[in-house]
Amino acid sequence: MDNLKFYIVAGILFVSAVVGLSSYLPTRFDTGDQVQMSALPEKIGKWVGKDIPLTERDYAILETKNLVMRQYTDPAGRTLLFYIIYSGDNRKVLHPPEVCYLGGGATITEKAVIPVTSGIKANKMITEIASGRQYVVYWYKAGALNTENYFNQQARVMLRRLIGKKTSSAMIRISADLKDGEDASVAKMIKEFAVDVEPLLVKYVP
Repeated sequence: MDNLKFYIVAGILFVSAVVGLSSYLPTRFDTGDQVQMSALPEKIGKWVGKDIPLTERDYAILETKNLVMRQYTDPAGRTLLFYIIYSGDNRKVLHPPEVCYLGGGATITEKAVIPVTSGIKANKMITEIASGRQYVVYWYKAGALNTENYFNQQARVMLRRLIGKKTSSAMIRISADLKDGEDASVAKMIKEFAVDVEPLLVKYVP
């Protein structure tokens, strides 16, 4: 576990260096027409969402208000958390979620790459804190690209920026509480939701 934490922290530091360097690239477009994540439907398939309130301090830390954090519930009472943070030209708002989990005192006990739909692969994490365990999946989007790899997303954005194209991007995260013996059922639930939300990403997260 110590080795895992070392590699995660080392990766985060490297990512931070890349983002800092890329911030010096020139910008040649207007981001005033960027989409608003709040327009994402509260009802997605059989799932009904409810926004989770955030404070001004939360927004200040995230450096944007263009995000969605919602609890979605299906008719069977199954519940998950859905989070999208959207970046126009400020790509510093995007970072691997490990930063937040480790900073909040969580331990990451498992990490892998898994398919969540037929066209999207995501990072899977099992996290532990004093109050319990969570099953987390997340991936990145840049234009039509959905990728689990932060560097692939950043490279796509940087290349488009160099030729004067819009460089907006997003990080999408789905998570749920996890009890012993529920790994398979929670994974199935999250994949069901990912399949339902995937078509909306084309329209609401361009």
